Amino acid sequence: MFEDKPQIFEGLSEESLERIIANSTLHGIDAGVILVHQGDAPASIYVTVRGALRTYRSNSNGNEATIRMLKPGDSCMEAVMFMGGPSPINVEAVENSVVLMIPERVVKAQVLDDAQFATNLLRIVARHYKNTMHQVDGMNMKTPLQRVGYYFLLRHIEAGHDTLDVDLPFQKKLIANYLGMTPETFSRVLKQMREYGIDVGSSRIRLRDAFTLCHFCDTDSAALCPHGSDAVCSRCPPH
Repeated sequence: MFEDKPQIFEGLSEESLERIIANSTLHGIDAGVILVHQGDAPASIYVTVRGALRTYRSNSNGNEATIRMLKPGDSCMEAVMFMGGPSPINVEAVENSVVLMIPERVVKAQVLDDAQFATNLLRIVARHYKNTMHQVDGMNMKTPLQRVGYYFLLRHIEAGHDTLDVDLPFQKKLIANYLGMTPETFSRVLKQMREYGIDVGSSRIRLRDAFTLCHFCDTDSAALCPHGSDAVCSRCPPH
């Protein structure tokens, strides 16, 4: 079902995994369909099998702020399910997607029965908390260029340090919204990126060399980098 095992299923026994899958449902979702509306009572955890989802907040004026962008293997609604009350976010398919929905009763029964599953949920929620801190930090303390550069750096690390062609997993307008800028500002920043040796195509960036994005590194991204513990990259601020 999954190319790589989602974090929510890491370390589970075959018996536990089979029980969860057997009591969950697989759905094909068209692009633009909203799975959860802000204010709904959360009923499931959603795991992206194929395609892409996003979580976002909206107001009565139609303004939207993207909170997370989910690629295959990512999940959402874990924290909302356990905090009680209505959902503070919307969940939308941003392209044709396949989603595994794990009902609330299944999740809560599994948490009581399986310490590994409960630990996985805690790790996911903790990671979301850390990512949200980075997002707030970027909005308030980074320039648009620094925000885009940092986002590209994380995608480069995910793809592999020696990879020079890095796919962008989401549409540019969605990335712009996630980074808190208009599409016009995002477009101007992409043009600036050429000065740093970064060519941006429709859905991919090409780096001049493996260290091109080190200008945007910090201690958190250095911890994810295979060279984070040595001084091989002289341009990396942590070094």
